[in-house]
Formats: sequence, structure tokens, C-alpha cells
Amino acid sequence: MKRPLRWTAFAAGATLSAALGAASCADAGEERSPDDLPGPGPSVIPDAGAPEDAACDGDGCAALSPCAETDFCPVTTGPDPRWTLTAVWGTSKDDVWAVGSRGTILHWDGAAWTATPSGTPQTLFAITGSGPNDVWAFSSRGVVLRSTGFAAGAATWTAAPPVAPTYAQYPPQVHNESLLLAAWAGASGALWTAGEPYPVVPDGERTPTPMNLWRRAKAGSAAAWDHDVIGSSVAVHGLWGDAAHGVWAVGGTYGTALQRAGRTFHATVAAGGAPTWTEIDSQSSTDLHAVWGSSATDVWAVGDRGAVRHWTNATPKRWAIVDVPTESDLRAVWGSGPSDVWVVGDAGTILHFDGETWEPATAAFPLGLTPNLRGVWGSSADDVWIVGDSVVLHSTGKAKSAP
Repeated sequence: MKRPLRWTAFAAGATLSAALGAASCADAGEERSPDDLPGPGPSVIPDAGAPEDAACDGDGCAALSPCAETDFCPVTTGPDPRWTLTAVWGTSKDDVWAVGSRGTILHWDGAAWTATPSGTPQTLFAITGSGPNDVWAFSSRGVVLRSTGFAAGAATWTAAPPVAPTYAQYPPQVHNESLLLAAWAGASGALWTAGEPYPVVPDGERTPTPMNLWRRAKAGSAAAWDHDVIGSSVAVHGLWGDAAHGVWAVGGTYGTALQRAGRTFHATVAAGGAPTWTEIDSQSSTDLHAVWGSSATDVWAVGDRGAVRHWTNATPKRWAIVDVPTESDLRAVWGSGPSDVWVVGDAGTILHFDGETWEPATAAFPLGLTPNLRGVWGSSADDVWIVGDSVVLHSTGKAKSAP
């Protein structure tokens, strides 16, 4: 009799060492070509369905059916699951997108994940859109993809214009590509993307300025990207906003600076005008990677070494430090409301906020090294997706008690 696959229920708030090196994405703090991508490694997502002749040894069979006892269950993706998935986003429970290394773009239609060819071998770091028929995926200054959505079991991706022209120094030397690590689309149709600084020579000037944010006034327009610079020597890792109260950008010090620091900025946008950015004290000495909020006075930012910050617009005007039960690097944050917030990070870290306390959540990870988790998004409190190194996790209900 063939032995069944064994799964473990892992309390994901614990701090663990080791990561899936074969599936980890590039360090965004280095200057390099964006086609520096991870290669394939052994799959860590076997079929979650136990064989019909499944049996267990030891006390009970809980390890064979952990999904009944954990918050998140693994979901097979169909295509080769060995690549890192870096981000997840959607418009409904039947329209969810995930992107990652080797140009991977997957779509969930409510029944299965389907691979949609991107036409690029480069790692994609962000995905967003103004609706199901206007979706954007981002890799670097020169690799921006757009789709009119998923229909009849497929999607077509086309190359959009680069966010900035190629900058060539003299003597001829093309500047290394800069990665686009974050994206956000507003309800009004505005489209934003940001990442590592890239030199741009503004109109009427001769000296380049390192820009790290680009914006289209309307996502569906053919207009060129407007460029902007947020702070000095800053790589932007996360974007979030709302139409009424502006946009948040979070990141960290970029380049060779010895002093590392989490950086946060808030922009107000006048009708038809350019954004005005104000830096706000994050009280963080480590890089911040993601930001999300339920309102203008309830915004969360997360980052390295378990950094969690909360913005309530209280006085003094700075982010509040929040203690959470982990010291792992945190990569993404999303919530359905102020009393339902999820954070994910390295070594399988999953945390949940119920409006009062942060608690570790559980997931049915396969035996072996626990994957780093890099993206989280949901259509509601009862439909939450997490992606990461060789793994896709799904929750269809509120947090359960740890087994």
C-alpha cells in the first residue's frame, strides 16, 4: 500500500530559520538585471487530496487531514508550482491573480488556477487593476504588462510602454534596470507603481533625478507615465490609498547607506494635479514592505524583524509601534475591515488581528522547510488567499483555534 503524504499543522507566528532558497525572489536592495531569477527546485506542494488508501500511524490521523483544523489549506495551482509567487490581487472570489518568478501569472476563476502566458522571463513583483477588464502586472522600468482580463479560460498580456525612457550615460553605458515592487489602482482609474530609483532627466533639464514613483492619471488611458521622487535614496516597497484621503507609500533606505530605516510617506492629490508627498515618522529602524488600511485613520504597515506600525492620525503625527508575536520579516498585509487584518512573512508567518489582539494563525504546510510567504489578499473575511515560495494557501472562514 502506497504511503500517504504527510502534512503538518504549523502555528505560523513562530520564528523559524531557513527558507526555500530555490524559490526565493531577488533582493530588491541590489542593483542588477531583473532577469536574475531563481531556478526550479523540488516541489513542496503535492496534491492536497489524500489517496484513497491513505492510512496513518501514531496517535490518530490528524496529520493526514489538517485542513479541518487549520486556518489555511494548500491549493494546487496546476502548472509547475516550483516558482516563487510574489503577490496576489483580485476583484472578486472568482477573479484572483497571482504573479511571480519566471514571468508567472496565474488566475483563479473560482474553481481552478490557470497559467496565463506573460511573454517575459522576468520576475513580476506586483499586480493590480481598476477592474476585471483592466489588469496590470509590473516587473521593472521596462517590463509593464496589461490585460483586458480573464475570459473563456484564458487571458492575453501585452507589453505597455516603459514607465521611463532608457537612461544611457556617456560613455555609452545603459543604467541597470530598476525594479517595480508595488502597484495600486484607485477607484477613479488612477494607476500607481513604485520601486527602486531610476535616473530620469526631467523636461528642460540636463541632470538626471532618481525617480521612484510613476502614475497614470487614468488607468485605461494611453498617456505617458508621470514620474515623481519620494524622499531621498528610498526604495518603495508598498502602496495603498483611497480616493478621498490620498495614497500611502512605504519602503526603506536604498543603496549603500549604512543607516537602514523604514520610510513612510503620505500624498494628497488635488483634482487634476500632481501628488504632494509628506514623510511621516515610522519609528522603524528596518525596511517596511507593505501597507494597507480600512480607512484614513486605520492604516497598517509591516516590515523586517516583525515590524508592525499602525496609523490612526493621533497626535503626535507618527506611526504607533505595535507588538506582535513574531520577529520574522513581514512581507504583506491585507484586511476585510478594521477587525479582520492578515499579515504574512518569512518562515511561514501568518498573523491575524481581530480588532483587539494579534495572534498567530495556522496553515497546513507540507513536511520540510517552511516557505516564506509574500502576498495576501481576499475578497472577504471568508475568502483569503496567501502566496509565497512554492505555495498557495486559501482560507474560507474566520481564524480557527490552533490545534
